[in-house]
Amino acid sequence: MLLQVNGVTHTYRETSLFRRRVAKAPVLSNVSLTIEEGKCVGLLGTSGAGKSTLGKVILGLQAPQQGQVLFQGEDLYQASAHTRKRLRRDLQVVFQDCYSSVNPRMTAEQIIGEPLENYERLSVGEQKRRIGDLLEMVGLTPADMRKYPYQFSGGQLQRINIARAIALKPKLIVLDESVSSLDMVNQTLILDLFRELQSAFGLSYLFITHDIKAAYSISDALAVMEKGKMVEMCHDKNGIFTSEHPAVKSLVSSILPEHPRQRVLLSR
Repeated sequence: MLLQVNGVTHTYRETSLFRRRVAKAPVLSNVSLTIEEGKCVGLLGTSGAGKSTLGKVILGLQAPQQGQVLFQGEDLYQASAHTRKRLRRDLQVVFQDCYSSVNPRMTAEQIIGEPLENYERLSVGEQKRRIGDLLEMVGLTPADMRKYPYQFSGGQLQRINIARAIALKPKLIVLDESVSSLDMVNQTLILDLFRELQSAFGLSYLFITHDIKAAYSISDALAVMEKGKMVEMCHDKNGIFTSEHPAVKSLVSSILPEHPRQRVLLSR
């Protein structure tokens, strides 16, 4: 198993008027999740369900109060600094806001080159060739490496972020609402790109989204969170259509056509 999240619980704390730390309700409560190599799990839920916090826990950015995150068999929060750095190479992320995810003063070449400089020992020429290849993989051109973020459209800049994420050929990419800020045309293009890259490199994804249509189109399995809890896990994504949980039925009702025959076709 590539990723195992076991019984993760996390609570944010806030300071009261008298500077005492007051515990809020758990944002994650005994959450478990698994992802196999080469598979995509769609993580669904409304705003505030805990999806992005779970993503941060998986990425090693937010240590939970309880539970365990195993990536490639290693405990992410108990591993040595050396092991965590090695694991971080195989664990990348693409965030929702493509503009805040990059330094506006850096060129596309510098943005994509960051992970290569951290983990690879390439000559200047080798790195330029690698970046040019990555740009072509995401539908851009080597000439684009000289451009700055403001010179790209939102869809193009998200492709830059994707090129950076795949630069080290990771095992798992966390896609945190990575298409939700794009228009429908660019959403479709980016989702197609994710499929192509998955096929080419055997990538695994955790696709975090509130959009069940997007999740269904790309995922092998679907998980649903509500109020910090995992309320449904469908290893066959079509199982989402037969769930009896109210939160899942609400998500499904947002995409089901009115005619029963069309519903059957959609669930195939």
